[in-house]
Parts: sequence; C-alpha cells; structure tokens
Amino acid sequence: MKKQIFILLLLLFTSCTSFLSQEKDGKQQDSGNMEQKEKTTELNFYENPRYKNKPEEFVAEDGNYICCYTRYVNEYTPPKQFRKIQKIYYNDGTLSNKTTFTLRSPINNVECDRDGFITKKVDFESDVRCDTIDGMDYLSFFEKEGWYDRSTGQTVFRHEPYPLNTGEFTKMIFHCFEFSYVDTTMYVQIKQIENVPQRFFDKYGKTREDGSKYLETKIYYPYFGDEEKDIIIEPNSRVGGFEVTYCIDVKSGTYKVDWKIVLKIE
Repeated sequence: MKKQIFILLLLLFTSCTSFLSQEKDGKQQDSGNMEQKEKTTELNFYENPRYKNKPEEFVAEDGNYICCYTRYVNEYTPPKQFRKIQKIYYNDGTLSNKTTFTLRSPINNVECDRDGFITKKVDFESDVRCDTIDGMDYLSFFEKEGWYDRSTGQTVFRHEPYPLNTGEFTKMIFHCFEFSYVDTTMYVQIKQIENVPQRFFDKYGKTREDGSKYLETKIYYPYFGDEEKDIIIEPNSRVGGFEVTYCIDVKSGTYKVDWKIVLKIE
C-alpha cells in the first residue's frame, strides 16, 4: 500500500514539474516573439508637426527640402549628406514604407503594417557588379564631369548656385538624373540642362585649329516625323532641350557618352 501511494505521489510530482516547465517555456517563447516586434518611431502623417499645415514644398528646420503630398513625402537632405528619403503612408496616416536613396539606388528600406509594427527592414549591400564609373563612385564621377559642384551649390540646371544648407540642390540633381537598366547595361540620362559645362567640351568636344572646342550634334523634332538637323554647340551658349546619356557597362564600369537636342512642343 505504501509503495502504491509513493508511486502515485511520484507521478503527480512529475506531471506538475512537466506542466510548469512547459508553461515557462511558452512564456519565454511568447516574450521572445514580443521582443521581435519592433514599432516604428515615425509619427502619424496627419499628426506630425513636421508636415501638418505645411505647403507642398518647403525647407524644414534641419535643412531638408520637403515635397509633401497627401500620404506621400520626399525629403532631400543638404548636399553634404546627399540623400533622398521617401515615405509612404496608409490612409489613416500610419507609416507604410520608408526608403533612403543615394543618387543611383536605395540603401535601406523599412516596411510597416497598419498597426505601426515593422514587418521588414533591409539594408541593401553595394552592387558588386559596378560600384564605380571610370574608377570613381557615381556622385564624384558626375561632379568631375562638371554637372554640379557640391562645394559651391553650382549646377548646369540654372545659373544661380543653390544654397548649401538646404536640400534644394539635392532635389534638383535627383530630379534631372534618370537611371534605367537593360540587361547588364545602365543608362544615365541627364535632362533640363541650361548650359553645357566647359569640362564636357574639354573632354568630349572637337578641337579647331585655334584650339577652341565645340560639340557636334543633331536637333530632333519628335513631333514632326523625327526630323533631324545638324548643329554646332559652342561653350557658354545656352541650349534648350540638350540631353546627355551615359551608357555604362555594369560589369566593368566603363562607359560611352552621347548627347542630343530634343525640341518639344509644350
């Protein structure tokens, strides 16, 4: 009889120990899942004083140039940081997606659910196929080509320099540079050029007997049967519709450059 009671007590003790152990493990697992749920620190779009009652485009206190539309925001940092921050919100104003871009590509991305919890966070690695053009990073390469100067705020898109303490300069560069891909070739198209930089003449232009430089190109009339007309471009001349395209091999980083004038009817 004593032996039977001992066995029953032993079984009862074992069952209780197992139950408590499972309950503890379950709590630890639930606690781990809760710790994995990270909530965004971004404020609701409609409640954020950074955007509330502001015009569509303005300069924030930190210098970012902000293009603010309904539940869609682009922030451009001053030239020293040179970043574009894109935010997309749900209908109720909760953050849906936030992506930070360099001139060429995104560098990080955060996605959130409607409750504000982060569902995806990605830090993009550098594209090993082509990190440079002609041995330089993209931003430095195009600066050396003469399209802009981050130290002065000067660009080829207007004659007056942009202020260095705001993101207006960055916005213009992002707006006028277009990147596209076909297989292993990347095309960088530069538009809205008001004046062709002297460096471009020096590097790609032809030389006369007196040493002066010039560019040969064609004018395209896309609304008149693609009619073409040869033209000579001189330094310091303002040429509307001038577009430049860099055709870059993404494996080697080598490139070819072409240019044209496209006249369009507004």
